[in-house]
Amino acid sequence: MKRIVSGLVFLALCFLLAAGCSKVDDIKINSVGVESFTPRGLRAAKAVLALEIDNPAFSFGIRGVDGVIKYKGEDVVYFKSDGLDVVKKSVRVYDLPCEASLAEGVSITRLIGLAGGSAADFTADINARVLLKKKLGKTLKFKDLKLEELMKGDEGTAPRNK
Repeated sequence: MKRIVSGLVFLALCFLLAAGCSKVDDIKINSVGVESFTPRGLRAAKAVLALEIDNPAFSFGIRGVDGVIKYKGEDVVYFKSDGLDVVKKSVRVYDLPCEASLAEGVSITRLIGLAGGSAADFTADINARVLLKKKLGKTLKFKDLKLEELMKGDEGTAPRNK
């Protein structure tokens, strides 16, 4: 009897989650901006990114964010962040503290020279763990996201997991 009841409870939870998951596709990152930037020597920096997130769904956490920014496919900057908690049914700007360091073989002068080039040549690979209720979660991996589109903020949608 316990197995039948727990099976029914499990099925009910699955149906509830499936019904609520339709709003997951409606989660949007409306804009991304640099709130602050503090150099740490010649090869590293700390920054705070301001992310405006439109979340019509449930609350969730983003943990263990890490990735790389590339210029024409070459690694230029590595970054990482502990993450943040996103409030349910809200449109809010969140501060995301990050640490960044230059890739091997990339100097600060080269980075400054690259920054003067076209933003269309920069892409990012990002990994992040999304957690529900601090326990259930999934690692999302995004490849070759165009920084130009992320920084515009007018795309209106979060990048899709690949």
